[in-house]
Amino acid sequence: MDSGLFKKLLPHLIAIIVFLTLSVFFCKPILDGNVLKQSDIIGWKSMAQNSFEYRAKHGHLPLWNPNLFSGMPNYQVAMEGKSVLPDFTKILSLWLPKPMNFFFLACICFYVLCLSFRLKPVVGILGSIGFAFATYNPIIIGVGHESKMMAIAFMPLLMAGIILTFEKRYWLGLSVTTLGAYLEIAANHPQINYYFLLIAVAVSMAYIISWIRDKEWKHMLIAGSIVVGAAAIAVASTAVTLLTTYEYTKATTRGGKDVSIEGDVVKKAKTSGLDTSYAFQYS
Repeated sequence: MDSGLFKKLLPHLIAIIVFLTLSVFFCKPILDGNVLKQSDIIGWKSMAQNSFEYRAKHGHLPLWNPNLFSGMPNYQVAMEGKSVLPDFTKILSLWLPKPMNFFFLACICFYVLCLSFRLKPVVGILGSIGFAFATYNPIIIGVGHESKMMAIAFMPLLMAGIILTFEKRYWLGLSVTTLGAYLEIAANHPQINYYFLLIAVAVSMAYIISWIRDKEWKHMLIAGSIVVGAAAIAVASTAVTLLTTYEYTKATTRGGKDVSIEGDVVKKAKTSGLDTSYAFQYS
């Protein structure tokens, strides 16, 4: 390998080694044969147990789950699918076991964001460790909020792609934004997707104001097209999950209600979405 290239890559190799070492050390009980007792994962397994039994008998998962509520589509509980794309999550996390992969993945994605800001590698390493091992992350992993942790981990990668695009590194920005958007949406946690969107809008507005002041109309058009195009590709790639969930939402309390109960009186009502009191009772 060319000595100049190795010198450039060395800080990033050190970063990967540091992230890997910390992730393994922090989750060392896994190597001793221990397993996390994740309440949400245990609950999900119990909800999907009849589906697994059906698959064992018939060779495939059913489309309907009769054991939840008054019955519901099984694609909201357990469903199999194939993809022509490789498993980027496993690749980026070096096939590490749970929960090591969550911390390592969060470190790598935040490190890429730091590099997009042209920060020194040592600053990126420290920032990535702070982001990945923030107290909230072990808590949600411990109770089984794995999709939430995945969505949190991928947020910096998507933001890095947007920043690279806005800083006129178009091809790299397109690649990273598309990958980040795909992984972020595929994590299937709309709440975190929504929070990220708020951040992305705020960052974009700051850049847009600067572009307008400098009359960079061409760059604004190119950058906007790249980000919108990457988002469209990501949405199309996860359409099976998004559209089925959207369709089912209309038949749930999240889609609104036709009646309201006030004391002992049942009244007609026609609302869309959740009542504010219900939506915010846990937050």
